[in-house]
Amino acid sequence: MTYLLERAPGRTTLVNGKEYLFFSGYSYLGIGHHPGYLSLVEEGLRKYGLLHPSSRLSNTRLDIYDKFEKQLSWLTGSEETVTFSSGFLAGKAIVDLLAKNTKNCFVAPDTHPAIQNGIPPLQRHWKKEMVQAINESDEKYFILLADSVSPLKACVQDFSFLSSIKPEKRITCIIDDSHGIGCLGPGGEGISHSLPRLSNVEFILTYSLSKALHINGGAVSCSHATAALLRQSPYFTSTTPIAPPSVYAYLNGQHIYFEQLRKLKENIALFIALLKDVPGIINHPALPIFLLKKNLPQPALDSHRLLISSFSYPDPSGTPVNRLVVNALHTETDLRRAAWILQELLR
Repeated sequence: MTYLLERAPGRTTLVNGKEYLFFSGYSYLGIGHHPGYLSLVEEGLRKYGLLHPSSRLSNTRLDIYDKFEKQLSWLTGSEETVTFSSGFLAGKAIVDLLAKNTKNCFVAPDTHPAIQNGIPPLQRHWKKEMVQAINESDEKYFILLADSVSPLKACVQDFSFLSSIKPEKRITCIIDDSHGIGCLGPGGEGISHSLPRLSNVEFILTYSLSKALHINGGAVSCSHATAALLRQSPYFTSTTPIAPPSVYAYLNGQHIYFEQLRKLKENIALFIALLKDVPGIINHPALPIFLLKKNLPQPALDSHRLLISSFSYPDPSGTPVNRLVVNALHTETDLRRAAWILQELLR
């Protein structure tokens, strides 16, 4: 069932004039409803305008884009970052650059279509099979495409298995960190905070900025050499940059992001505690995603005015995935009410 929202969702939203508790969407930090952030967006709008319709190669450029990319590089611990107008575009740009014509390419299960490269994903026991295939191959160079977080399975990918690959093999690991950046790690570093440090593995992060960071754009964090190549790509040169007001707000509102991340982590911990005796729920302690093993009757959810995420993705004809998504705006009362409703409906 599709719900038409009558206002921007936060901790609640409006449907047919009725207020619902909102446990859906991907705005994990709830930044778009923070008064301080909105004030900074207004400042950025007055200073830089709503849009900057110009080529990234222009001889007249806004100074905030360089500052923004340096900040993202610092956040992810990368040498450099290149930003794009969407996360999907960022993923396509890096995969087309490095993996388009590469035969030695592995795709992890549940990898986002933006970086799948048209290659069928590996199946069960894929890590073991991949390591064996690489170690036994005569080839020296390989690429792995994978997501850091599966919002459909509420799990975080563990990349420590890469240490089992022979050190003489070179691996480029392109990771879609759209659901990790701004959310995972002590300071929102994303998956970069837990990646193994291996001399034969180069990690490249591509991600949407629209989830936790609430910026309509995407980025690739990588080496200096890869960044230089990306900046020659038509995906970069022929597209309009990210709208400057949100970039300005991010650069000047770091304290807001850290505060919202703290609140999100507190809400995740509280919701986990509240649901400890409720059956049929899958979650990861670092993620705000709570997956339901069975469908809940829609009339029952409507009677409680609880709106959850329930749709088929990325295949619109597939089986719907039902989950609750906690954000930093939810109050303790919201979380307790949602937990009580789940207990009533799942017992």
